[in-house]
Formats: sequence, structure tokens, C-alpha cells
Amino acid sequence: MGPEGAGPSLLLLALGPGPPLPIPDLAARMSRRVAAPCSAEGPLDLGDLRRVPGRDQVDADRFLERIEEWPAAPGVVLVGLTALDIAIPIFTFVFGRARAGGRALLVSVARLDPRFYGLPEDPGLAERRTVDEVLHELGHVAGLRHCDDAFCLMRFAGSVEQVDARGSSFCPRCEARLPRWMAGHSVPCSE
Repeated sequence: MGPEGAGPSLLLLALGPGPPLPIPDLAARMSRRVAAPCSAEGPLDLGDLRRVPGRDQVDADRFLERIEEWPAAPGVVLVGLTALDIAIPIFTFVFGRARAGGRALLVSVARLDPRFYGLPEDPGLAERRTVDEVLHELGHVAGLRHCDDAFCLMRFAGSVEQVDARGSSFCPRCEARLPRWMAGHSVPCSE
């Protein structure tokens, strides 16, 4: 936790090869959504990353383990962001991974970018989706499970359409369970 138990700080890490990620812009957007201080670092190379057998995708769980091993001061939540496509063996792909009560999370921007689907570039949409996915995974770090509310950020999203449909806010029930360093900042401010 940060000073006087106020909560953690977030360190956004640009990880792996691929196009440069707008990490400073994402850190600024995250600062408007959470009370935790946000900083950025990268790009960083974690070396060879294990692939899901038979697929050209990085194994998200092994990637998360690599992030968890990254040296960080106590009270820092590591937010790994990558342009690499990630998956786990039981899912065709995942947008991100985190452990309940963990100290790190992983979000892939690959399938959050409209260009992945053959659509025109839309940096604002890609960044909003990325921030929403980081908030979703931070919810898991804070101990929240998936929610049944169709318009809650904690709703499981198996497609980019579901990411967009669930919106950018936590439902009242999940909002009430957020720690102070996340609570009260879940409704997006105009950008």
C-alpha cells in the first residue's frame, strides 16, 4: 500500500515487441479514473515469452507470472500492457489477466484496436477500451469477481463488442466493494 495505507500506486509497463504503446497517455487517462498515483515505464523486453501450444499467441498466464516477478517497491501494482495477442489454452484469446489480491495484471491492446478487425484507426476508442480493461483487471486485483450486470465493468467480455456494450463504469454493487484507491473514480470524466 501507499503512504498511510492509502492504497497502491500503479506502474504502467509497456512490454514486449510490437508497435509503440501510448503509455504516457494511458497513465494520464488512468490518473483521471483512479485515486492511485499512476506512472509509466517502457518499452521493456521480457525476453522470450511462452506461446500457447499450436497457436501464435503468448500464454497470458505465463506472461502474467513474468510480470509478477518484476522487481517493484511494496505497494506498487504492476500494469503490464502489450501489443502481443494473448490467450490461455481454454480460450481463443483473452483481453487481460489478473489474480484476486495480486500485485500485477496484464492487458493486451491487440484485439482492443479497431485495426485488428480491419477497421480504420481510432486511437481514442482503442485507448478507452484499454483503460476499461485495465480497470476490469484492477477490479480483480482488488478482489472482485465477474459480475452478472450487463453494464458493469466487471462483466466478463468474450468479444470486443461485449467490451463496448458493458460500458465504462462499475455497477453500484461492485462500486461499493471497490477499495478507496479505486472508488469514486469509476465514472469516466469527459476526455
